[in-house]
Amino acid sequence: MPPLEPTLQTRLEAFIDFKVKHPRLEEMDRDLMRLIQGHRRYTMLALYGTTGVGKSTVISRVAKRLREEEPDPLAVPVVTIRASPEDIGASARLDYYRQVLAQLQGHVGVRDRVKNLPLFTNPEKKSRDPAEWLDMRAAVQYALSLLRVKVVFVDEGQHLMYVDAPHKPTAQLDWLKTFTDQTNVLHVLVGNFDVYDFCHLNAQAARRMRDLPFHRYHLNNETECSEFATALRTFLEKVPLDVDVPDLLSHWRWFGEWSLGCIGVLSDWLVETVDALCQQGETTLTIEALKRHALQPDQRVRMEMEARTGERKVELAKAQSEHELQRLLGNPMALPGITVTSASRNGVESAPEQSASTRSKTRIARAASRDLVGDQVKTANILKCSFPGVVEIEPKRFLDSGIKLVECPDCVSMRSLELRNGVLRFPSHDKRKTRTPNTDRRWALGKTAWEVVGGERK
Repeated sequence: MPPLEPTLQTRLEAFIDFKVKHPRLEEMDRDLMRLIQGHRRYTMLALYGTTGVGKSTVISRVAKRLREEEPDPLAVPVVTIRASPEDIGASARLDYYRQVLAQLQGHVGVRDRVKNLPLFTNPEKKSRDPAEWLDMRAAVQYALSLLRVKVVFVDEGQHLMYVDAPHKPTAQLDWLKTFTDQTNVLHVLVGNFDVYDFCHLNAQAARRMRDLPFHRYHLNNETECSEFATALRTFLEKVPLDVDVPDLLSHWRWFGEWSLGCIGVLSDWLVETVDALCQQGETTLTIEALKRHALQPDQRVRMEMEARTGERKVELAKAQSEHELQRLLGNPMALPGITVTSASRNGVESAPEQSASTRSKTRIARAASRDLVGDQVKTANILKCSFPGVVEIEPKRFLDSGIKLVECPDCVSMRSLELRNGVLRFPSHDKRKTRTPNTDRRWALGKTAWEVVGGERK
């Protein structure tokens, strides 16, 4: 394939590197900077959202600005690492230590500290010697302090939090909480909706953490539709080919649906299409070309399901937390338009006013009424999971696996299933109320297909 004309090559490279500024990104940028630079007692931050929404882009922008604004040339204000899906539990901790030290060993003090650490100098080494592990942890704490690191970004942060059997799901969280407390360096876990689950496993984590959801654009909201269309226009005006911008912009809803309202997905789609057209010698960006390079329907449906499941999970968890808090405080929410007095909230009716002398001699008796028992709000319809029931796993795969436990893709409840006339069907069930991540070996819906996950991992 002949090389592109130099001017076109330059314009194409500029388009590939272009990051559009849009309201969701700008809002997240401001919030993240505020949480990093403001006075804080928390040491962990969960930044989560669906794939392609722009999480990696925003942390790259913030990291760049922190470096540019740092007045001390010897300081390293930010470290960015990427958690590996291959390492879990103790291995994930070791990978974290190695990545942080690798980025900071440019300083002579750190370099001298790590040159005699076997677990750092020999990446293939595995050790169960507590002394070697403590040396690694101490070296990281020393490096973070010496170079005055303000924040550590952990991209794909959900992988850092997975545990191996037989450890409890809170094991990694307890380690990270203790480590961040000791260093007072803010750690931002950036990842999918699993990050939200892991960061709400116990009260200590809730106190030491803050949430920062990164929302995609929803096409049922007029303001968000306008913001998405504006971002699309900006992209189209940067394309290094002939583009009928008004015509393509008239299909903004099609772009929104096929990119799931995620600017990152839209960017990848446009870049892939434009690059292919340039390599083929084409000069015009068309709808037909965009269709050829769009996500396939099965990819889109899996991504859409994952996004909606995650959004519903967070929304439901927050609603349940609010309801549970009101119940624990003895202060249930009132129906709209109904004023509930403090007395009636506690099941006590107001007594007629009495004279001062009567009140001093007479004990106010509780009005005869039946105590409220349990949750008096009818929640059967609200808490019922909407998963349709049919689990599309090939019967032979299901039987050969020997695994009968299946995870609901909507609310992550688990049930043991049996084939009935060659069909797996998830029974009608209430939505799962707890947020503890599932760790048992089970069938779960991945991005493209049902897979066996969890349990002992290699």
